[in-house]
Amino acid sequence: MPLGGINWRHAAPPRERRDQNRGTAMTTATTTTYQVSGMSCGHCEGAVSAEVGALPGVTEVTATATTGLVTVVSEGPLDDDAVRAAVDEAGYELVGPA
Repeated sequence: MPLGGINWRHAAPPRERRDQNRGTAMTTATTTTYQVSGMSCGHCEGAVSAEVGALPGVTEVTATATTGLVTVVSEGPLDDDAVRAAVDEAGYELVGPA
């Protein structure tokens, strides 16, 4: 877990696909970092992580209040409006991609 941040992991593992040439499993994931304003403590990090982590396809969220950065790992690209709504529901403001 990074210092000053909450690392939240969803119970479901990321989707896997098979490499056609080698027959080995490859995990496909998308990592996106957002700037969020208003976070100032661990409670804030937890609230944002919980709301964003509940979005379909999200497998990991790391929110850091000191920088305002929220890093999201998902099974594919996320809808920015859905992320914005989740951050709003937590009581904070999504500034945009970092």
